[in-house]
Amino acid sequence: MNKIINYIKSISLFLLIFIIYLLIISLISYFELLSFKTIGIINYIMILLLFFILGFKTSHLEQNKGYLNGFIVSLVLIIIFTIITLIIDKIDFSKLVYFLTLIASSVTGGIIGVNKKH
Repeated sequence: MNKIINYIKSISLFLLIFIIYLLIISLISYFELLSFKTIGIINYIMILLLFFILGFKTSHLEQNKGYLNGFIVSLVLIIIFTIITLIIDKIDFSKLVYFLTLIASSVTGGIIGVNKKH
């Protein structure tokens, strides 16, 4: 039960940061402060960082099997992202690679998070 609560805490933190980030990037895009190509690169880097933080936070709370915690928590979000993608568009090879890099980022965060001292 404690593990599920830790997963929920981590995903809630992820969603809160993600929503704030979306608001900021929407304002930047609305006022055309950056080009779409630059915004795309920033989006990719920020989402990677968010997944890294997600894995880090979850594994830091659990303090064991960081790779597995990072994988499980990222897999939940990737399933949600995949469903949304299927509704909006189709999944091609580039999206598959994108989702796999997000999982890898979360697993890496999990490995580092479990080894971080309190």
